[in-house]
Amino acid sequence: MSKPPSSGKYYRFDGLSVLIADDNRFVRSIMVTIFKALGIGKVLQADNGEEAMAILDVSAQMDSTAGRDVDIIFADHLMEPMDGIGLLKWVREHESDKIRFLPFVMMSGEADEAAVRLARDSGVTEYLAKPMSVINVASRLLAIIDKPRSFVRAPNYFGPDRRRQTLPHDGADRRLMSPEDVRVVDEGAHMVIDSQGGSVENPSENVDGGAEVPAEAEAQRASA
Repeated sequence: MSKPPSSGKYYRFDGLSVLIADDNRFVRSIMVTIFKALGIGKVLQADNGEEAMAILDVSAQMDSTAGRDVDIIFADHLMEPMDGIGLLKWVREHESDKIRFLPFVMMSGEADEAAVRLARDSGVTEYLAKPMSVINVASRLLAIIDKPRSFVRAPNYFGPDRRRQTLPHDGADRRLMSPEDVRVVDEGAHMVIDSQGGSVENPSENVDGGAEVPAEAEAQRASA
């Protein structure tokens, strides 16, 4: 089978910091393993939404010259004492832009239409159905990095533009600009992924033994 054409764009993830919020320790350990395989530089863990809030508040207080301590949030939909929806709404209503605009990936083992719609209407960026795999997690990261969506403010909504298509519009564009892009670079990583999922290269030795992501195995995205 011939390889799909490569986009020529590659990312390294060692500059990213990801926060995992899940009350299941086993699930958190799986996610940590996946993120290490992808070369994520820093992984923070929270047992529930309340603990994630405390971590994010610390991140919001960091000196702006030091950057963000959290770049992306992965949170379980169903957890206690605060679930993923409660955490998501708290993030989108945060007073700090460093927190309010963070990409938020909701994870759930019961990703039915009602759950996905609720997360979408609460301002989620992507939805990830359990069980997770390296391919599925990588596809969400690439969607966030390669296809960022502008944020929209409406009377009952604040979050990423829920429209996946760009349609003609005659009126003024009142959408807010998205925050600074997730830090990406083009070379020097031990784990790089083609932005279109078309190919994977390994320009240097992968000291962590990370798993490669084959082009033909890219999972279908569960869009929010």
